[in-house]
Amino acid sequence: MTCVVVPLGPACVDITGVRAGDRNEMAFTITSAGAPVDLTGQTLSAQARKKATDPSPAVTAIITVTDAVAGKGTMRWPGAEVRTSLGTADKWTGVWDLQAGDPASDPVTLVAGKFSAVLDVTRP
Repeated sequence: MTCVVVPLGPACVDITGVRAGDRNEMAFTITSAGAPVDLTGQTLSAQARKKATDPSPAVTAIITVTDAVAGKGTMRWPGAEVRTSLGTADKWTGVWDLQAGDPASDPVTLVAGKFSAVLDVTRP
């Protein structure tokens, strides 16, 4: 007998090229089976950490929903937080995820993957 596999995990998206001091903004559309996911009433949050088990995030994304019904928004990784996460290093790698939820239920992790940031060249 062959069992059906039901993947409940999030979509895998690796983010690279995040730079200290930069805006690091990207547009997104959340879809399921090709159709936009209605984000009305949902709270979106995303964080990056060195390891998933770290007690506090290194960088917290700023997320703006631009068209809730169409599942569209922007997410940016603040350059100042990225610079702090780097400390004295010229690069930083870790993991990140994006969750959606409402106050009445547990959140759902929509996207997760690797995260890497680098020190920018032009800076104060």
